[in-house]
Amino acid sequence: MSLGAQNTIPVAAGARDVLEEVYATPVFVDPRDPDGPPLEVFPTSIPREHAVRLAEIVRDNDFTRTVETGMAYGLSTLAITGVHAERRSGSHTAIDPIQSTKWRSIGRENVVRAGLEPFVRIVEEQSDEALPRMATSGQVCDFAFIDGQHLFDFVLVDFFYLDRMLVEGGIVAFHDPWIPAVGRVLDFVRSNRAYEVTSEDDHLALLRKAGGDERDWDDYRPF
Repeated sequence: MSLGAQNTIPVAAGARDVLEEVYATPVFVDPRDPDGPPLEVFPTSIPREHAVRLAEIVRDNDFTRTVETGMAYGLSTLAITGVHAERRSGSHTAIDPIQSTKWRSIGRENVVRAGLEPFVRIVEEQSDEALPRMATSGQVCDFAFIDGQHLFDFVLVDFFYLDRMLVEGGIVAFHDPWIPAVGRVLDFVRSNRAYEVTSEDDHLALLRKAGGDERDWDDYRPF
């Protein structure tokens, strides 16, 4: 499936304006050191074609309850939440424990500049702390984007709790499956859980939840 790199990003005008501005000039001025060297958007942030793809997934599947781990400069947040804003319906939760420290709150500021505040909640907390609380409280989602800490155990924990929140038929997206730790989590999910791979390359893997967890208590399939 084409990532649609040449397509217009299908989001509300405010989100599109900020995204196109960043992709045209992929640097930020550090608000804490305005005279210092600029902050490079890449390779930390998602490329334009992935912003298009994320927005298309949320739009085309009419997903309205979305969650992501890892926000950074907020480009994925703009792509996902921009769809909610365009149709004036939906809500997004972005989890990033270092938004105001390492990322200098630039992601949060981009959300404000794009006019997306009514549609997004930013949780500045470790995902392994925030997600269990969200799952226990009964929060559900129909789309989840995993792009936080790229260590095997962190990615697996993100998936574990997001799976509990994800409705049947919902999609979970893994960014950077070329990284061995992320790829191994994908191997586990494909082998041991009821998920169907709908699209996968070295940069983005999409899996649709086909059913609940029906494994026996000691079930294990090598991955």
